[in-house]
Amino acid sequence: MDNVKRNYEIYIIVDGNFEDPTVEEIISKYEKLMVKNGTEIINIDRMGRKRLAYPIKKKVNGYYVCFEVLAPADVVGKLEKTFRIDENILRNLAIVMSKRDLKDKQEYFIKKAATFAAYEAQKAAEEKAKEIESVKVVDTEVSKTE
Repeated sequence: MDNVKRNYEIYIIVDGNFEDPTVEEIISKYEKLMVKNGTEIINIDRMGRKRLAYPIKKKVNGYYVCFEVLAPADVVGKLEKTFRIDENILRNLAIVMSKRDLKDKQEYFIKKAATFAAYEAQKAAEEKAKEIESVKVVDTEVSKTE
């Protein structure tokens, strides 16, 4: 196999019936396995506990995790096999991210951050306007009583 590293997003759904410390142990187990096999972990997104659209292995809740990694293809194959064997993992999905996908994702997050910043600025401006309005109302009431 070739040892060319590619960008992947690897999603897993951990059994949602586990407590948070147990879920963290499972995540760290796979994190260590990836690093041991020459994978560079870029980000681990713990999306949290969610209700499944349909029961999987008689489970209705799952804890979603996304590993963004730079890994050789053979390592990803080994990981998928390990995920299938592990009873604690309900589902897994490995997606190869092309350069265009990475660029689109980066642009999306930049736009999302800009939108969030604009929303926060608007919210702060509205709160300041309310504060100024309440000061005017208090000043008007004070001047009426005098």
